[in-house]
Amino acid sequence: MARDSLGEAIIRYSLNVKFEDLDQQVINEVKRRILDGLGVALAAFMAEPIKIARGVAKNHRSNVEATLWGTLDTSSIEWAVFTNALMVRYLDYNDTYLGKEPLHPSDMIPALFAAAEHKGLSGKDLITAIATSYEIGIRLCDAGSLRLHGWDHVNYIGIAVTAGLAKLMGLNENEALNALSIATVPHAAMRQSRVGELSHWKAAATANSSRNAVFAVLLAKEGFTGPDAPLKGEMGFVKQLLAGDFNDKIILELSSMPSPKRILDTYIKPYPVEYHAQSAVDAARMIRQEYGKTVGPDDVESITIDTFKAAYDIIVKDPEKWDPKTKETADHSLMWVTAVALLYGTVELYHYKPENIRDPRVLSLIRKMKVNVDPELDKLYPSAIPNRITVKFRNGKELTAQVDHPRGHPKNPMTDEEVEDKFRRLTDGLLTLSQMSTVINLVRNLENLKDIKQILKAIVI
Repeated sequence: MARDSLGEAIIRYSLNVKFEDLDQQVINEVKRRILDGLGVALAAFMAEPIKIARGVAKNHRSNVEATLWGTLDTSSIEWAVFTNALMVRYLDYNDTYLGKEPLHPSDMIPALFAAAEHKGLSGKDLITAIATSYEIGIRLCDAGSLRLHGWDHVNYIGIAVTAGLAKLMGLNENEALNALSIATVPHAAMRQSRVGELSHWKAAATANSSRNAVFAVLLAKEGFTGPDAPLKGEMGFVKQLLAGDFNDKIILELSSMPSPKRILDTYIKPYPVEYHAQSAVDAARMIRQEYGKTVGPDDVESITIDTFKAAYDIIVKDPEKWDPKTKETADHSLMWVTAVALLYGTVELYHYKPENIRDPRVLSLIRKMKVNVDPELDKLYPSAIPNRITVKFRNGKELTAQVDHPRGHPKNPMTDEEVEDKFRRLTDGLLTLSQMSTVINLVRNLENLKDIKQILKAIVI
């Protein structure tokens, strides 16, 4: 394969990072993300697309298998990764990074977990691969915006998770470079997955990227070669998907082997809503608390939401976002989640039941809303995620709240206790209290586990 400076920097970095290179804060953050990912995955266990994928996966067996999370069943590693990654992403409740391109980096954890399980690797191996893949994925997001060119962020997931998989599956540098090429060139994902009325595929797009990465790694491990220069080539990734608008330096800096720390710049979600709306939920809760009771449509004259351009483009502008009919659209509607938070004081998973999505009181509040892009708020993004809500009440009262850094943001982080409480709430009714405690303790001590299968056995529903 022809030389590719970006691909070589990524692969050499991934193959050479060691557990001893990781700061303790990074190790702890990886463990928090694993626990968070397990919680949101198990909470989605009975969702329709998950049941479909799991049912298909059970029909695909192989000599290279991994566990279907929440069960004792195994499947071919490609199908297990697809199903488990779909579980993590489906509720839109896992972590986020916002740079030039948004990303949900914990989407990569199921694939890396499956590879570590298959190879019988230790907790230290898994932690190292996750921290390394986060570093690569987040740097890619800082280097160029796929969204602005009509392509989906999951293309970055495919690159970053392939690098981590190559490390765990024991590929050499040449094999890993071929895997990166096979995972990247044939699988450009369009952003059409995230516009209009959203479907099951919105959550499956990253699962598919991870499945493609596993497929590529398995082929490359056996000597299968991929296209030349996949990232920097004449018709490669940077030219085709980014129109050349990519800061190579951010990736080439990996050649100096920096300690993986970019996971510390990512955000855990306190609410099951698209990340740009997290601060709107916080602001709506503040208004409701100050008002002292439910903010219902009969109380309200008008609601104004001032936001930033990225939020407007992703969770406001489409007509479907103003009248959501599916869970996938509702959790990507700034107006819907704001109305729910004003009405109920928070946003929880049960609000996405079909009858609640179409709650006439919620829809009535949405009809009273106006959303503006505020240039001053836009200047704060992405270092801040600012939303300002102003409610004018029929009694003449007016309340305003603005939140720049929602709970879970690095500048307003959730505590370990809050992350563990989120896991317990998500798995309530699925796991016993004993199971919950076992999982939390296993993840807390992950670096001491010789075999990560203990965790999988503890999450059987």
